[in-house]
Amino acid sequence: MQALSFALRRGALLTLSLGLTLALAACGGGDDGSPAASDGTSGGGTVAVVDGNVDLSADDLEFDANVIEAPAGEEFTITFTNLESQPHNVAVDTEEGGDEIVTGEVITGPDATTTITVPALDPGEYYFVCDVHPDMNGTIVVEG
Repeated sequence: MQALSFALRRGALLTLSLGLTLALAACGGGDDGSPAASDGTSGGGTVAVVDGNVDLSADDLEFDANVIEAPAGEEFTITFTNLESQPHNVAVDTEEGGDEIVTGEVITGPDATTTITVPALDPGEYYFVCDVHPDMNGTIVVEG
């Protein structure tokens, strides 16, 4: 009887441990506490053009934002900083695989910076991408 009780307690403890491990694994994300990207796209977040400028950076093969909000009919500058030793650039296209609007130079960091002047755009959505690493991409949302 005592052996059966021990076996039941041991089985219950193992089941509980396995359940807890699976629950933690299911809730886990990236090493920085953010959800892990499953599709290889850029980091996340939104940045807005302020006074004709927006800052964008690349690190760990990701842009720090995947959405840029810009006003319609106004030229703006993307100040792009490459924080890592991989080469990166920023190109703006009409859509994924669409016509090129502007392409910035490829720079290699860490801490290399360049600027890209984006001409005034009509309202709508546009695509930005690193030509060297096409999985690094995002959307420019133009409103107004």
